Amino acid sequence: MDVTETPEPRSKTAARDAARADSTRIIERYQAHEPVSRIAADYGVNPDWLGLRLIEWGVPRRHRHEAHALRRPAGHVFRGRTRRRSTAEVRAAQAQFTGDRADVTARYLAGTSITSLAREYQVNPVWITERLDDWGVPRRRRPGRDPAG
Repeated sequence: MDVTETPEPRSKTAARDAARADSTRIIERYQAHEPVSRIAADYGVNPDWLGLRLIEWGVPRRHRHEAHALRRPAGHVFRGRTRRRSTAEVRAAQAQFTGDRADVTARYLAGTSITSLAREYQVNPVWITERLDDWGVPRRRRPGRDPAG
């Protein structure tokens, strides 16, 4: 089909009828956190049309930021929209990192990135950098940096 052409009305109606007939499966897929765009593509319907059907079928819609939260850690996506950790939780994560000092140091020296360690221990990468400096661990250059600096 040419880009400027619109789908035939019969095929559009048939696709919508098929989606309506399979509403239970569509709702299950949506509630399993599958994106509306992917479900709509599978049925050959417009995502906006399918979104309106979900509302019509009484399915509570997800917020747009929830889709991003499924792809990456929520703290890195829409900072401020996620539950903030208490000071005690942050200190507990930092204490765990500090308690694993020998393992963390060995892993960093073996090539594990500061960012990876920060995600694993759920602490700020800058805080990790400061700890490594305090511990006298030699720092690596970031990938892609000119060695002449």
